[in-house]
Amino acid sequence: MILYRVAVTVDPRHLERARRMFAALAEASRRIPGVINFDILQDPDDPHRFVSIEVYADEDAVDRQGKLPQLHAVMAAFPTVLSAGPEGRKFVVSDSEPWPS
Repeated sequence: MILYRVAVTVDPRHLERARRMFAALAEASRRIPGVINFDILQDPDDPHRFVSIEVYADEDAVDRQGKLPQLHAVMAAFPTVLSAGPEGRKFVVSDSEPWPS
């Protein structure tokens, strides 16, 4: 399993555009086989900061998600819409289990 955590800070002038693009990317990514979870969350303490948490079954799923036109649109817009980032980390996880209920 592969997990990515990526943070960006959006220029205030482009906040609504970024929200729309991030929502479209999350929606499309969640439909990709092998994408276990894909969320882009807005920081409650800083409305311009967004963090994505992406969980993939394997590298094939990462590759499939990487071909999405929505991802290419987001990446192409980064120079315009971001004031900082992206900064991220990749984790390779050998095991996971459900959160205790």
